[in-house]
Amino acid sequence: MFGKDIYWYGVQAISLLESGKLHSPDNSPVFHIVAFLFRIFGVSDETLLFFQILTSVWLITSLFFARYLIFSVIEIPYQRINFIPSILVFVLGFLYPKQSWALGFLILSFGFSFPIRTISSLFATTSLSTSLKPSFSFPSSSLFRFRRRWFSSGLFFIFAFWFHPMVALLGLGVLVLYQIPEKFYPVFFCFVCLLPFFLPEDPSGRFYSDKAMFPLSAAFALAGLGILWDWGFLVFGRSELRFKKMRRAFAFFGFLLILPIFHFADIQYRILLSLILLTQIFIQWNVFQILVWTVSTGLWIFTMFTNPTSFRYSYEQMWIPGESMASVPNNGLLIAHHGFCEYYHFQFRKDCLSFEPDTKAISELPQGTEIYRAVYGIRYENLLASKDENKIPFFSSIQPLGEYQLVLEKDWKRYRTWLEKRNSKLLSIANSWKNPYKERPDFIKRKHSNGL
Repeated sequence: MFGKDIYWYGVQAISLLESGKLHSPDNSPVFHIVAFLFRIFGVSDETLLFFQILTSVWLITSLFFARYLIFSVIEIPYQRINFIPSILVFVLGFLYPKQSWALGFLILSFGFSFPIRTISSLFATTSLSTSLKPSFSFPSSSLFRFRRRWFSSGLFFIFAFWFHPMVALLGLGVLVLYQIPEKFYPVFFCFVCLLPFFLPEDPSGRFYSDKAMFPLSAAFALAGLGILWDWGFLVFGRSELRFKKMRRAFAFFGFLLILPIFHFADIQYRILLSLILLTQIFIQWNVFQILVWTVSTGLWIFTMFTNPTSFRYSYEQMWIPGESMASVPNNGLLIAHHGFCEYYHFQFRKDCLSFEPDTKAISELPQGTEIYRAVYGIRYENLLASKDENKIPFFSSIQPLGEYQLVLEKDWKRYRTWLEKRNSKLLSIANSWKNPYKERPDFIKRKHSNGL
């Protein structure tokens, strides 16, 4: 399976089927789509794969239909509406399905709203230019009427917000930049440069300034040369005159993403992928564009084969340790890294948390059970040989399970404190994504408390 979050969709859908509510509160209806597919095809990895494929097909369909609407209005021959889907259709569809469904609706919203009126044009007395009228009919020609097109655009924008608010805000940001005259772009750039200094630096919040890594280097670390190639054509790519203002808005937005505005891996990377895909609406295909597409596809596929961990976890190595951990009688809650936790929860229907256990997790622990830790990245021999100042082993029990070692959480806490005192080289592994060491961030706690 590709996708680092795909089993989470399965966990949410199973919870819907079994209890009628989501395991983690979320207003997006995308999990209901997965639950519907589970009802038809059964709960399995294959159904999740079908959901990912369906998501990619949804993006392709949205792009084609939006291009049909736009190019029909500006009297481009029908042959030139055709396009070759960007490989980002599959990157987004497989890695970020929730975002992709919202992005599909946003693409349709852009398609129906084009040509987009500027604020100054709203005060003009002249009507739309005749060059913007449709050159051939649609099955329902009324869709091309200005007011109904904008009604449809607004409706699809609401759907985009419903599926993923971040995507809708992205679309709103593009429209704001579209309305701003280009002469004010330098002023806007200076404002964004100052923005990170006003954002909190607390990682427990959803929005915070992360200056630890330059965004483009972070993008390269996540996806290789493919993302840099696509970013370059997003920012420096040229466009025909009729699309120039919109493409300039996209390009400037992409240029702003070189600044460390938000935590890159969680927010800016996804925004960048969405921006690159949105530009596909306005591209007219020719020999040069096919060359650009070929290089982009080749670079992404190269990264996929040389660094597959950027797109998936090693799920094949999780079944045997997961099955053994699930069979421990008093295992009431397992603490493990993000990918293993979702896989374990989906496959074995056992509670798992990819954060340090907090008061809420401890209070929900079934009576007579313990909290266990799936240690990843530290060898069994290291854990076995670890002893405190009195030569007493830290771990009362260690179950070796390949790349994972199962220990009691209370023993692990004592061991990690010992590593901190010694400033051990293993501390960087113990305090990393491989072995969760932070409590659930505040925005996740708010979701559990308020459903928002």
